[in-house]
Amino acid sequence: MKKHTHDPISTGQSLDAVPTCNRAVRVERRGDTLILWVPTQRRWWMSGPLGWFLPFRREKGIELDALGQQVWQACDGERRIEQIIEDFAAEHRVRFHEARLSVMQFLRALMQRNLIALVVPETGEGSLGGGGHP
Repeated sequence: MKKHTHDPISTGQSLDAVPTCNRAVRVERRGDTLILWVPTQRRWWMSGPLGWFLPFRREKGIELDALGQQVWQACDGERRIEQIIEDFAAEHRVRFHEARLSVMQFLRALMQRNLIALVVPETGEGSLGGGGHP
């Protein structure tokens, strides 16, 4: 089976992208801790006799620290990544590029765990892809 791949996006497109939370994720707060529960799929090899002996977890939990919670809550489906980075940099008194590195790495981890999806705005045929922001 061939895995579907997407064309890589440019830096400008990634900063314009809007992170959106997966609606299937269940959010649980325990004191100061935020736990995100993402549904898991049963693997094909779990359907046979092996599945009778191995327990199957329907959800996988990911615990977020305070910084992770801040970025997660900013993924509201309306703010662009650039805006999230700017807010993060201002609140933690770091330069934009330092904040960009941390926030982008964290968002990448959230995407790999199917907790968020990025909505990338389409570029027009005549645009250069690195133009101004709406």
